[in-house]
Amino acid sequence: MLILMDGSANAERLLDYSAKIFSSKQDHFQGAFVEGIVGKNINQIFDYATDLSAQYTRSEIIEKILHSNLSNSSAFISRFVNKCDELSLKTSVYLSELEVNEDLVNESLYSDLFLIGKDLFKRPDLDKASLEAIEFVAKNAKCPILLLSCEQPSFQNIVLIYDGSNRSFKAIKLFAYLMGEQLQTNKITLNIVVTDASVDNEKPVINYLKRYKSNFYMHRVYPDNYYHELRNLLKDMHSFLLVSGVNKNEILEDLFFNKEKSFFIDEQRSIFLA
Repeated sequence: MLILMDGSANAERLLDYSAKIFSSKQDHFQGAFVEGIVGKNINQIFDYATDLSAQYTRSEIIEKILHSNLSNSSAFISRFVNKCDELSLKTSVYLSELEVNEDLVNESLYSDLFLIGKDLFKRPDLDKASLEAIEFVAKNAKCPILLLSCEQPSFQNIVLIYDGSNRSFKAIKLFAYLMGEQLQTNKITLNIVVTDASVDNEKPVINYLKRYKSNFYMHRVYPDNYYHELRNLLKDMHSFLLVSGVNKNEILEDLFFNKEKSFFIDEQRSIFLA
């Protein structure tokens, strides 16, 4: 699993929370530290800002940042290194736009899940370049994305969207593989978008979910107004995790363009997108 780190106390708390959700010995984390999200102009401490991985080892990069005078860098690295050592967490440092857009996205191909903290969107010092970097990674990641808040220590409701498409069922299946225990321990709602395909395939999907949960709720909506109805369903739910394979870009654009006014920014609303 990849975790996007921004050097804040919230990111550290998110890491602690994630380690509790994914507590199996088979779960392995990899932290991604992206320059720009934590502080401005970290590359100024290097003689040559391009192709840093060819010039310095990871330890040398961290050492240089640690001993720089840039705002927040020392506090970030001390927490980051200690937490990584504590969890035996492999880390990668991405210091240029090219590394973020290519190397980090490509790294996601070899990961099962990419965890991103929603608290990033509330940071007052998050500049345009940093926001664009996060948006690019989120939209182009080659594995499912889990958007979490460090203020949400547990879920109470899991809402699964199914519209009859292979992609929507794939999202449900990936979620079950990665977080199946959440299906067992929480209230489940299957939100069915009524289409010819969903009507034809509804029974097999229900039977699949019964492997994890014998009883769950079903809610039907129609395509013309399904996103509005979905939000009406969710707004009255406390502490939910939405699982979706059909409206990834809609949700991400709501977060990136509306930020603190986004429907999904509330600390008790998390999202699994595939």
